[in-house]
Formats: sequence, structure tokens, C-alpha cells
Amino acid sequence: MTPSLGIALLPLLLVGCVPSAEPAPPAPSVSASSTPGPAPALPDIPTADAGLTGAAAVVAPERLVIAQLGLDMEIQPMGLDGDGAMALPAEAAIAGWYRFGPGLHAAAGATVVAAHIDSRHDGIGPFSRLDELEPGAVVEVTGGNGTSASYEISEVRSVGKIDAPMAEVFDRAGSPRLTLVTCGGVFDSSTGHYLDNIIVTAVPVGG
Repeated sequence: MTPSLGIALLPLLLVGCVPSAEPAPPAPSVSASSTPGPAPALPDIPTADAGLTGAAAVVAPERLVIAQLGLDMEIQPMGLDGDGAMALPAEAAIAGWYRFGPGLHAAAGATVVAAHIDSRHDGIGPFSRLDELEPGAVVEVTGGNGTSASYEISEVRSVGKIDAPMAEVFDRAGSPRLTLVTCGGVFDSSTGHYLDNIIVTAVPVGG
């Protein structure tokens, strides 16, 4: 998915994609605007460090590689911003890991990595190509402790934001998986949002 030049060059556009939340309690959605419109009511997500919920140490993912796309990105741990949204690095070339959720090698739940689709700082970002992925493509993730994990893409979805399954995206239960999220679809200049989310699900290789 490549945004049109008209979208990319809008001077007032904060081009990006942020899984966001209502302030109390937090509830993620996805927006891409300096003046976002009202977010729909969405399910709660956890906001306590995942490392406090069990004995096993949480391994922060630090690098994401997808050979099919020629993608090699740094990952930074991110929490919530002042509005209760999942914070992301400003640069579209850097992804954010939701540090309140599962980390690398987690026994259950979704390890969430999200990034802006583009930004004023560095233009179109690597995650703008997520919708080009096909089932079977391999994602390599390296953790802060030097270990790595391989995942295989099982599903690529483009979902309207109002229908985005954020309870599933930020789920701590169920089979371990990697979830990649960015914005997609048409940019609505009247609301300052992209209309869709691109959600990629990948499962551990050999898992």
C-alpha cells in the first residue's frame, strides 16, 4: 500500500498511525492526525508492565527483519502517551513495541509492534508495505538479550477502524503470536485519520 502523492504532500498532515486509546480506561484504536476526531468506544487493554504478571522476564524485541520486503527496523519499547494512546517513535523508520504486553518468546498472547505509515521527519515508512505481505512470509525478531525468534505470516487484514479488533490485537491470552499494526486505506482530511488499519498476524515458526 502506497499513499498517493496528494496525501504524502499535504503540508498540515501528521502522517502516521498510532494505536490510540480513550483516556480512562485506555482502549486502543488507530489514528493519523494532528487533530484527531473522536475515537470509538473500544475494549480495554492492559496497562501494567507484563513483566509484573509472571515470574519469567519479559524480553523486549529490538529489531524486526522481513526479507520479503527488504525491511530492517529498530524497535523501541513504548507505553502510553498523555492521551492514553499507544505512544510510537516519531520516525516512521522506527517501530514501537507495546511494553505493557507480551515480549519476545512469550508463552501466550500477542506481542504488538506498531509503526507510523509515514512521517514528516522521514516520509514514507517501511510499514507502508505491510499489506504486500503474503501468508508464509517469515519475520525475524531479535530481542534485547541477544536471542531471536522467527515468525510466519498467517494473516494480513485491512480493517476499517470502527471494526478493528483491538481486544484481539492487544490480547495477552491465547497462542503466542506477533501482531504488526499500521494505518492504511484512504486518508480523510476532514477528520485527520486514515480510514483503515493494516493488521498482520504471525505465528512462531515450529510453534
